[in-house]
Amino acid sequence: MAYQHWRTIAVTALLLAVGGSATQSVAHHAFAAEFDSAKPVAIQGVVTKARFVNPHSWIYLDVKDKDGSVTNWGFEFGTPSSLRTNGLSKEDVSPGTNIRIAGYRAKNGGPFGYAATITLDSGRKVQTGSAPDAPTRR
Repeated sequence: MAYQHWRTIAVTALLLAVGGSATQSVAHHAFAAEFDSAKPVAIQGVVTKARFVNPHSWIYLDVKDKDGSVTNWGFEFGTPSSLRTNGLSKEDVSPGTNIRIAGYRAKNGGPFGYAATITLDSGRKVQTGSAPDAPTRR
């Protein structure tokens, strides 16, 4: 009887673990689900916030429009570990830093996008995107 009890606990734990990992994989999206590879974007602005978090890092920047108004854009980056591997740290994109981003617009038409590369004021260019199905821009 003790064996049956432990077997039930083990099976339940296994089902919970599998169910939890399936939920995480469903929540993670592909590039094509949110971004439009036919709509490249290249903008320059001043960093307002950088979030190096999993599964995707984000950077926000104020971009001055032609009419002088300012729009805050958000760009999805790769994982913190992929950014570190490519030589980008959170200190490189601290608030107030002027940067240029090349990437792709969000399908929703808002001020959001996927950053393929970032160019720092020093001229250093870093690959920031890591989605396997995203086009690369150099």
